[in-house]
Amino acid sequence: MIRLENLAFSYSPPALAVLKGLTLAIEDLSWVVLTGPDGSGKTTLGKIISGLLKPQSGSVQFNPPRDNESVIVGYLGGDPYDSLVGISIEEDIIFGLENIRLSPPEIETRLRQALRWTGLTGMEKRLVHTLSGGEQQKVALAAVLAMGCRIVVIDEALNMLDRPIRLSIRSLLGSLRASPGLTVIEVTQNLQDALTGDRILFLSRGRILFDGTAADFLCSPVGSRWASLAGGSAGLRSALVRRGLVSAYCGDNSELSSCLQDMIGK
Repeated sequence: MIRLENLAFSYSPPALAVLKGLTLAIEDLSWVVLTGPDGSGKTTLGKIISGLLKPQSGSVQFNPPRDNESVIVGYLGGDPYDSLVGISIEEDIIFGLENIRLSPPEIETRLRQALRWTGLTGMEKRLVHTLSGGEQQKVALAAVLAMGCRIVVIDEALNMLDRPIRLSIRSLLGSLRASPGLTVIEVTQNLQDALTGDRILFLSRGRILFDGTAADFLCSPVGSRWASLAGGSAGLRSALVRRGLVSAYCGDNSELSSCLQDMIGK
């Protein structure tokens, strides 16, 4: 459980408040989406949760899964290459483990687990600069998992990837919620991605305007307006959901198309 109490944060000048007395709780193993327009505070909130920024006031508290166990939060940004520090996949994953002075057997165990969890087993000697964007993002994820992170913030981390790769990594993140037990906090403006989360938090000017499920979001005034601004298939889906004709959880465009074909055939 993550508990945020009365968070406030401002960049310079101080008069420009980004977060204004924000309070919420995030359940373990959930997939929570932070969305909203540019400047809404969603990236700032993600960085505060991950420890990259410190709020001017308020608190972030973590309930560890076991007594005396520290909680480590991983952060994945838009360009995975920015977070890669090793020459090879193996070197990148073990870099942090060596820095915290783990024993060689423990490092080897964690390396093998992280490779298995992310589907990179057998690729450990590959040079990171030869990897695709999707493979690099998997390496970045493997590195934070090896460090013991069970909470990960993905901040527009999949935007640069082709849609099939994005879907495969989203599927991977979903499977990691079961084992090793991952809580995902996603920052995105992509409505189609946002709708796959368990819970949507829509931020505007540092405040939460909506907190609920994808279906409730699309049927809400703020969600339907956001979807209409998105246009395309997102706007169409929103209109159909509001009319009760399709589910908010229609996945990609091909699934939405199938729903429409079924309707036409009736």
